[in-house]
Order: sequence, then structure tokens, then C-alpha cells
Amino acid sequence: MVASVDISDCDRVSMSEALAGAHRAARVPLMASSGRIPPRPMLWPCDGDLLNALHDQDSVVAPDIDLMVAHRVVVGGGGAHVKLDDVLVYAEGPYPAYIKYWYDNDITPQAWDFRAPARLSLPKAFVITHFNYVWGHWLTEMYPKLFLIRALVQAGVVAPLLLPASAPAYMTRIARSLIPDLEIVTYNSLHQAVEVGTVLLPHMLHRDYHFHDFLRWELEREALAWPRAGGFDKLFVSRGGVRTPESFREMENEAEIEGIAQELGLTLLRPETLSWSEQARIFSRAAVVAGEFGSGLHNALLSPPGCQVVSLNWLVEVQSRIGNFRGHDVGYILPDDGRARLHTIEPQKQPFRIDPEDFRRKLGFAVERAEARAPMAGWDDGPIVGPGLRL
Repeated sequence: MVASVDISDCDRVSMSEALAGAHRAARVPLMASSGRIPPRPMLWPCDGDLLNALHDQDSVVAPDIDLMVAHRVVVGGGGAHVKLDDVLVYAEGPYPAYIKYWYDNDITPQAWDFRAPARLSLPKAFVITHFNYVWGHWLTEMYPKLFLIRALVQAGVVAPLLLPASAPAYMTRIARSLIPDLEIVTYNSLHQAVEVGTVLLPHMLHRDYHFHDFLRWELEREALAWPRAGGFDKLFVSRGGVRTPESFREMENEAEIEGIAQELGLTLLRPETLSWSEQARIFSRAAVVAGEFGSGLHNALLSPPGCQVVSLNWLVEVQSRIGNFRGHDVGYILPDDGRARLHTIEPQKQPFRIDPEDFRRKLGFAVERAEARAPMAGWDDGPIVGPGLRL
């Protein structure tokens, strides 16, 4: 087990008190919970006790939103991890729960531990990342923090964003497009760590992917800035261009399934070939999003209420929770042997097939539902900015 310290239960204080430094670590309350997130029925019945139990969870509420502030820390490694007195830090809110699990069980420590000396120093910095740079994890666990940073900067809490130079380049591009005046500082994680006088760790805007409405309002404000007319609004997200020899799952009849999707009026899309602004514009007006479960399908986080989402395979509950939060109708189609292909820490090849006639029937049903409604209706009537932060 790798030593780590959990500072989740540190004192809750005002922003001025937290920044003053009397507390080594403190939380600053910003927004109360936005309330209950009711589950939505699936588009069709689906086998699998775990799948259904996680989709149908009731009595869940969005978390309160806060800012974690810690002093006299060292930030380093490929994920910009934080250490207090040479001990790794975990905090609920800034980090997903699996981070602590990987710490506690010493899983691939080369991804998150660091020993490089502190060769740089900053008086203050925002840190939003951790070791998991898979796109879907960036989108749900780090990207939402940028909206909170934007609100904090507008309220006068200003600091640079600290990123390892090895982080994917899109992170810097997206951060700068969302917050043009944000200073970004990078470091070479192989040779350097950074002493930070005051580190600001923003909340992910969710707990266990039960998202706060502040994220909804910010996403809708972004969506309203994109052109509405023209283009296409029915998408099939292809994973064909992102498969590698290390990919643990592979849809063996992918070409057949993609052909059926196109016959039903969906446009084949490989998000990794598009800029973020193009992806955001396309997904923010989508009426149907279909494809294999994975990071590309999670882009539906940007899609409007009423979007029909068809997921081939199931891995975890994230797509259901995105759907419940955004008001999507979600349906899963499991491999034709009825067995979901799940992630394992040790890679295992798990090929599968999707029954083509089952896919045609169910996707056709989703398309019919989408064409009978107007997914964008109502967006212009909703709030386009979040509530004021309590600083």
C-alpha cells in the first residue's frame, strides 16, 4: 500500500480564511446541491442485474460544490498529483473515488507516484488533472472543473493552471478556449516537481457521476453560442480509428453495424479526427447518438434533453448517469451472447458481436422517437448562467 492522506473531511471555511493559510487544508463552500436526480426508464428492457441496478438508482442527489485549498504542497508526476509533506493527497470532490483505490492497492504506481525534485515554485495554482487521461475521464472528471475555474476567476480568485507538459495537448487548447485569459504553466514531470504555496483543487461538479446543475447551465450556455442551422443531428460514434493492439474489446462485425446505422440516417463520426469546437458543436445539437460504449459516446454529456442514446455493450454506469442528468433516453444493446464486456486491470482480449437485426430494430425505434420530438426545444427558455458563488 502506498501512503496517502485523505483530506476530504477538512474544515469548511470562507474563501478569505482558506486563502490566508491558517489551515493546512480547507474546503470553501461554493454552491449547495442542485437536488435530486431521478432515474429515467431505459428505451427497452435490458438483461443484467448490475446494469439495471446502477441505471435505476433512486434517491440520489447532486453534491454540494466546493473548492479545496491546501498550502505548502508539492505537485508532480504525469498527473500533477499533490503531496503534503511527501505524502500523496486524496480528496473527495476534486478526485474520483477510484484514485484512492489505486493508491491504496498500489495499482500501476508509475502512473501517479513521483520522486522528481521540486525545481520550480509558484505562489498559487489551480490543479485539475490526475493520471487518467482517457478522453472520457477528462470529459467527466476534469473538463467540468474549467467551468468552476472560469466562475472563480470572474469572482476575483485568480491563479495559473498547472499542467504536466506530457498531458495531452487538447487540455491546454480547451482550457484556453474556455478561459482565454487563463495563464497555463507546465513542467517536465520526468525531471521536475513544483512547490506551490497555495494549491486550488476545484470540484468535479459531480459525485460518482451524479452531476450538479451548474454544469448543465454552463454546457447550455456554451451550446447556445453554436450555430443551430444545417449539419446533421444523428450520429454513430465509430471506435474504428482508436483501436490499438492493447484494446481489450473489439466489435467483430463493426463494419456491418456501421452500415446499418448509415442506412437509418446516422452520420458516421470519428470524434478524434475533429477539433473540440467541432465536436462540441455537433454533439450539442444531436438528436440521436449511437455507438460502442466508450469515451466517444460520453460526448453526449453535451447533448440536449430528449437525445436518444444507443450504447453497444456496457462497461459501467457513467452513460446512464449522463443520461439521467441531461434528460436523455438511453438504451443498451449487449453482445449477442448476452454478456457485457467489462474492463479488467490486466488487459484481456474480449471480442464480441452485436446482433444486426436486433440493432436495426432498436436503433430504428430510437430514430423514430427522435424524429417525433424537438430535442432543442426549451433551451432558450432556461438559465444560461449558474447561480452566484458564495465566496
